[in-house]
Amino acid sequence: MPGWPSCACGNARRAATCPPRRWWAAARPSSNCGARPGHGWSGAMASEHSPLNDESRVMNPSTLWYTRCPVPTAFGVAVERGFLDAELARDGIVARSLASSTDNQVRQSHFHHSQPNSFRHGGNGPPLVTRSRGGRVKLIGLSWNDSIKPMLVMPDSGIASVRELAGRKVSLPIRAGDSIDFWKASSLRGTELALAREGMTMDDVAMTPVSTNRTFMDGATASTARTATLWGAQCMLGHQREEAFALVRGEVDALYSQGAIAAVVMGFTGAVAIADAASSPDLAGRVNNDAPLALTVSEDLLAEQPELVARCLAAVLRAAAWAAANEREAKRVIAADTGLPEELVDAAFPQEVHRQLEVDLRPEWVEALRVQHDHLLRHGFLAAPIDFDRFVDHGPLRRAREILAGEAAVSQ
Repeated sequence: MPGWPSCACGNARRAATCPPRRWWAAARPSSNCGARPGHGWSGAMASEHSPLNDESRVMNPSTLWYTRCPVPTAFGVAVERGFLDAELARDGIVARSLASSTDNQVRQSHFHHSQPNSFRHGGNGPPLVTRSRGGRVKLIGLSWNDSIKPMLVMPDSGIASVRELAGRKVSLPIRAGDSIDFWKASSLRGTELALAREGMTMDDVAMTPVSTNRTFMDGATASTARTATLWGAQCMLGHQREEAFALVRGEVDALYSQGAIAAVVMGFTGAVAIADAASSPDLAGRVNNDAPLALTVSEDLLAEQPELVARCLAAVLRAAAWAAANEREAKRVIAADTGLPEELVDAAFPQEVHRQLEVDLRPEWVEALRVQHDHLLRHGFLAAPIDFDRFVDHGPLRRAREILAGEAAVSQ
């Protein structure tokens, strides 16, 4: 597609030359170092999550698992408003959130998609990394809402524009305990976009590591309710804790944030935005971990039960349609899923966010995901390029739409 940035790192869309690797890019292990490929998201080794119990690998599962990120999704609405349960009840199947398990390995499937018979709707980075490592995961849908994506500074910093960041310290968050450090990748992408709009590069600023020993799972909910989300308000309040402290203390001059996290950081610290990638006029300029959001499913479940997967997806489409027609109730669900007070939903997301939960595989969104793929590959976060023709499966979405069309015809 004309105008989209090309990958410089080894797939069919690569540019003529590859830019030199910077120090902040994830290091790729040498062939004889003993490390598994693709663990470059952080200093932690990526554990291989094998299927967690053989009993769940059956042709007719009695339980389906799911997880969603703390972002606005139709899947979250389908869970909270009962659309998913209603669909599965016909077959006596129970849907369970990963949060309902006390087994940390089960919960880690949010990042590694290792739990059999599971769905995930959320940030695109973890499923891309998992697929690049050989994980059996399929993409069956995308969604897009333009959450805020600001570069933040303190109001007394004297910095009024991105151009004034030249030579200044910009936060680079690092979570050494996580094998998939999606936030580091997000911050790199957000910072690159902000600089690029001003004709600048990462070499024009001083990327400053802000490390924490906390893992993403350390902030997971203690709730084991069947429909609980893994991350609630407490986690979101503390997500950028170390970076916010560094900004307030003057150890960094700016940081990137996005969505619900940005609304919390701005409200607590008083930080102000000097740029917002959400205002970019082109789609590629808004791509990050949260744009587009990815709806994925266990590859074996899709192979063995394609109709069941399509029916679950139909429930998600019903939820998106319901949300579009019920703003107040939909935003209440979004607030709960993103760990925000209801009054901050419009601060973190577009006012029309309840109408931006549609799940689709339109070509421009798939192309946007390729842009994110190329970003991750360029910085060493992927083990290998992904074959999108094998990763993306349009079948479930087509069938889900057929199901809804049939229902509409019957109701007329």
